[in-house]
Amino acid sequence: MVWIVEVGYKKDITDPVGFLTKKEIQDLGIKGVKEVRSINTYTITGEVGEEEVKKICEELLSDNQIQNYGYRGINVSKGLKHDVPNAWLIEIGLRPGVMDAVGLSTLNAIEILGIDSVKKVKTGTKYLIIGDISEEDVQKICRRLLVNNLIQHYHYQKIGGE
Repeated sequence: MVWIVEVGYKKDITDPVGFLTKKEIQDLGIKGVKEVRSINTYTITGEVGEEEVKKICEELLSDNQIQNYGYRGINVSKGLKHDVPNAWLIEIGLRPGVMDAVGLSTLNAIEILGIDSVKKVKTGTKYLIIGDISEEDVQKICRRLLVNNLIQHYHYQKIGGE
């Protein structure tokens, strides 16, 4: 079974990565960004049930004081929603064949938690860019700021309405 886990900062907590990314977007000369939120993603593969995924999220991947988590698997979806008006969602991951050191460390930590049925963990990042920017701006942000094309792939989509 494959589970997708997302971990992001609570709305009333400053997202330090998002805060700095917004400043860097402004340095590119792009105006109209109101907020940037960063979301860490984990793709967990193995014979793992929902209770084990919750344990992994609560004891390893998130800090419940400042972060929320969400997960989805077959017939299960709980947590983070990206239903923000006037936003772009950018998803970034490693290209096939690139070593995922964070994924390997996460897999080792999951084993230390006593869950030995996880076979693989892949990591990535999502950015939720809220504001009035064009698709050209999003492409520029990806190419010049967020993505290293040698080792990463990405895609983006417009979400929410105007």
